[in-house]
Amino acid sequence: MKNSKTGKVSLTFFGVAIMYTSAIMGAGFASGREIWQFFGVFDENAKWGVFFVGILFITMGVMTSINAIHFNTNDMGRVIVPGGNKILVNFVGNFMAIILFTVMITMSAAGGSLVRQELGINKIFGGVVIVILVLITVLGEFERVSNVFRYIMPVMFAVVILVCLMVIFKDMSDMGCDDPILPSPIAPNFAIAALLYISYNILSMIPIVATASINAKNHKHAIGGSILGGLMLAVLAFLLVMVLQKDMHYSQALDLPMLGYSAKLSKPVHFAYASALMLSIYASATSNFYGFTTKLKNGPKKKIYIIISAWIGFLLGLLGFKNIVAYMFPIEGYLGFIIIIMMTINFIIVIKEIRNERSEKQSKHIQRF
Repeated sequence: MKNSKTGKVSLTFFGVAIMYTSAIMGAGFASGREIWQFFGVFDENAKWGVFFVGILFITMGVMTSINAIHFNTNDMGRVIVPGGNKILVNFVGNFMAIILFTVMITMSAAGGSLVRQELGINKIFGGVVIVILVLITVLGEFERVSNVFRYIMPVMFAVVILVCLMVIFKDMSDMGCDDPILPSPIAPNFAIAALLYISYNILSMIPIVATASINAKNHKHAIGGSILGGLMLAVLAFLLVMVLQKDMHYSQALDLPMLGYSAKLSKPVHFAYASALMLSIYASATSNFYGFTTKLKNGPKKKIYIIISAWIGFLLGLLGFKNIVAYMFPIEGYLGFIIIIMMTINFIIVIKEIRNERSEKQSKHIQRF
């Protein structure tokens, strides 16, 4: 939605929530691969991990919104770094850009896994489709990104929730798999896994939530949207855990386990879920790659750099989706801890500045009378 006075995008709280979830709900999330690797493998402790992550999604989303609104910027370094040191702000911003670029790698790999698992064709085709769709959207800047997500995300949410409920309430027999249930060696228990999950996901969330917040109708819509987005993600993660633990060996065996479960329901349901998964891959790749492009210098060659970067991500994605989730994601999570600590300190400083500004205004108001 555009503001009629300024001509700029003006998001409601629901629009902000949609942008938030689009950054997180990619192939790893909607396919069940991430939720399985970081939560489902830990059996009963999985639900505690999801509860903890849900609280952190809300908390970190609100912190990002407030920091971005206070500084009136979506610059990742400024939102994160306390004190505003230019060297550190630039370093962190560039580091974040690299992290966001890796999402293009994982999503192009996911697109390849999807078409190979579903259609039996070369995974290169799926990756190519994702890259082309992302480039078409991102080259239209934030307005096109937000407009596209406003339509596809509600449909995707509805499909994922409906299929999850259908699987949960269906009596499914043993799938016949005996793959050993092993956590990633980098995330050996549910507490570490939950912390790593929120850590690397926060890195993807910060630029898109910051951009959505400064493009919101007002501060209430920005902060309320961050809260709603965190809640939506927590509910979906909980439903996915319930599905994936129906047959833990079966979930372990597949790159994209939710597709396996949807196939046990019916062909139409399976097709609907596969379509929703492709949309989620596209949405996450687009939102994160857009965040990456905000760090590229404006100029006549920017679009060329965007196109080249996207295709480099595609080539790296040929390494395979399952391996990337198991190893790259946890490593990014460890690197993200310091980002979270810095942003929290920055948030505390911002809150103090806001209180001081309010006190000064009240003092001036009183002096007038």
